Amino acid sequence: MKSTGTFTLGTLDGRLNRAQTQIVIDRLKKAHPKAHFDMATVADPTAHRDRVDELYSTHSPGEVVFLQAQLLARKFQLVDLCAEDLVLPLPDGLVVAAVLERDTPYDALLHKDALIADDLPDGTHIGVLSHRSQAQISTLWPNLKPVLMTGGTVTALTAFLQEEAVECLVIPAALGERLGVLDIMSEVFFPEMMLPGAGQGLIALVACADDEDVITMAAQADSIQSHQEMLGELSFRERIRSDQDCALGVLAQANDDDLIITGAIGSLSGCAPNQAVLKGSADEAADLGSRLAEELLTNTSSLIGLLEADFPDGLPADPDEPVEDESEPTLSEGYEEEVESLPKEDLDDYTPPRDDL
Repeated sequence: MKSTGTFTLGTLDGRLNRAQTQIVIDRLKKAHPKAHFDMATVADPTAHRDRVDELYSTHSPGEVVFLQAQLLARKFQLVDLCAEDLVLPLPDGLVVAAVLERDTPYDALLHKDALIADDLPDGTHIGVLSHRSQAQISTLWPNLKPVLMTGGTVTALTAFLQEEAVECLVIPAALGERLGVLDIMSEVFFPEMMLPGAGQGLIALVACADDEDVITMAAQADSIQSHQEMLGELSFRERIRSDQDCALGVLAQANDDDLIITGAIGSLSGCAPNQAVLKGSADEAADLGSRLAEELLTNTSSLIGLLEADFPDGLPADPDEPVEDESEPTLSEGYEEEVESLPKEDLDDYTPPRDDL
């Protein structure tokens, strides 16, 4: 049903935020040419606190909470959020009214001289926005030096282009498109090389659960397949861990009635990621994501990757044992010592981690 009403979308005052909301408005106008859409810019709630240490793409966790609270307070009728910054389930009273057709879900390399990763000189400092990208680049190109960039995509882009803090930068390709930096996008990493983050390239429209007019209007712009892909990927991420400290990669691909979802848990130490694939009904996308996560969680290699996220400098020492050496063993060294110390009868029953998933 075509709407003729007036609708307001809330967004923060920022280059990427405004660009993303304008994309949403343009797509809603195509679905409802006689309706009127306004953009309401609200003050940045983090203006008086330091957020440079946070990992996120478009909205920091505090900004997401603020926008959702403003929506519940009826300051506007819709808010658009990058699905990769979204945490499900939503607060009581809010629903995902629509998920727009997916933009490019992959990562892209930005380089001023159009070099691709294989041609970068040894020791090149390459900026990344997540532990996921950091782990995958360390595995694929051990000769490069990934540098974790905090404070969001725009902050990282400024550090790269204006401050020259790094020699190149990896960001979600969709965000590069929205920011208009296609001219320095030298390479797109397809999933055979690097799995994207959960929800990458997806924009979710969030509304109040009791606002039927808005939900009905937004539904006309909903992409069923993109919605299913988002549910599968976020379910995978939330089943394992919702924050950005863990090197998780996942990509769901909906096709007709089926959904194929590929997930991986990477290692910050540079080991190859542990990966698995599931295929099932697209109507059960969330369940597929959870099942895929559980399959990986039963793998010892995956658990090591998760522990490395909690203890990047190695497992903490036992305070009851004397310390003979000031240097702490790495997680992998500690794991090997534990296996070697098992009695022989236990070793006979030991099953090594699978690496064929």
